[in-house]
Amino acid sequence: MDKAPTKENEKTLYSRPQPAGRGAAALSPEPVPNWCTLSRSDQVEIHSQGLPIASGRIDMLALDGSLLWLQQDEGKGRALFLHSDGLRVYRRPAPRNA
Repeated sequence: MDKAPTKENEKTLYSRPQPAGRGAAALSPEPVPNWCTLSRSDQVEIHSQGLPIASGRIDMLALDGSLLWLQQDEGKGRALFLHSDGLRVYRRPAPRNA
């Protein structure tokens, strides 16, 4: 029987090893330590101290990777995130076309 998500299992969701096999790597977001490698319109999740704090689409990204503006999911508006705040960004896998 599946358990409902809790704070405890949410914070470890992305650190768990993924099952081997075709497409396994596409199941989990990819960590992006160098924000310069992100692109406008990438779908990302922002984490602070191991917990997700925001998710959405990158709207603007500084060329030096020092900050990004995120158009947040669920109509939460736009938010600014600074690399110097020690945040981690995870790029969501692109949807596959069947």
